[in-house]
Amino acid sequence: MAEIGDSLRDARTRRGIELGEAAQVTKIRVTYLRAMEEDQWELLPDRAYAPGFLRTYATFLGLDGAALVEEYSRRHERVEEGYPQHEPLLLKAPGRRRRPLGLRGPVWGGLAVAVLLGVVVVLGLTGGSGNGGDHGAGGSRPGARTQASPTTTSAAEAPPQASEVSLQLAPIGTVWVCLVDDRGRALVNGLPLATGEARGPFRAGGFKVTFGNGEVRMEVDGKPVKVPQAAEPLGYRITTQGVRPLDAAARPTCA
Repeated sequence: MAEIGDSLRDARTRRGIELGEAAQVTKIRVTYLRAMEEDQWELLPDRAYAPGFLRTYATFLGLDGAALVEEYSRRHERVEEGYPQHEPLLLKAPGRRRRPLGLRGPVWGGLAVAVLLGVVVVLGLTGGSGNGGDHGAGGSRPGARTQASPTTTSAAEAPPQASEVSLQLAPIGTVWVCLVDDRGRALVNGLPLATGEARGPFRAGGFKVTFGNGEVRMEVDGKPVKVPQAAEPLGYRITTQGVRPLDAAARPTCA
């Protein structure tokens, strides 16, 4: 079988497509497209990007993306033997278990004495305030009318509107995903996801997302949003007001 890069380059040249045009449509940098055409997979930002990039580019060129990804996996991917899969990389360091902080008998006794002294002081300061012998400035004169102070009632506040929206993604095939929130933080940083590798739910004021193809299900605030089964990249803007498609120039790239 011909090299994968040769198949990509031949398909592009037959269709008369320049690398810059392909990069604009696929949202993959020209550097990475050229690296795939030259079978220089080590030049990609990470080997994990290769299947998603390859499928997206091959599908754009009218090739069988799934078959090329399978061929790439057969030729290049190796699983290290003996390395535990899906194990957390950061483990809690062992340490001596701390005993719960408790208060001993003498401490309880000291607290009780302090509380009792406080009560005595308060009673000593306020003991003569209600005996009617002093009608000074701070006392109340017999027969004097007591004027009720006016009270103000604040207007009832309107219930706050939702300021955040939730988003969950569930691939139904291999799909390249770039997801950023309204602050520009990458939540899925340009990764190829396979079936079963769900992401979310995420919550933010809004999101922008680019899919390498339509092999994904999307839920917004728990409700499904239809994504077309397209072979080309798709982009969406998700806010509390709804979901709308994004033009190619407005889609995030995570690059």
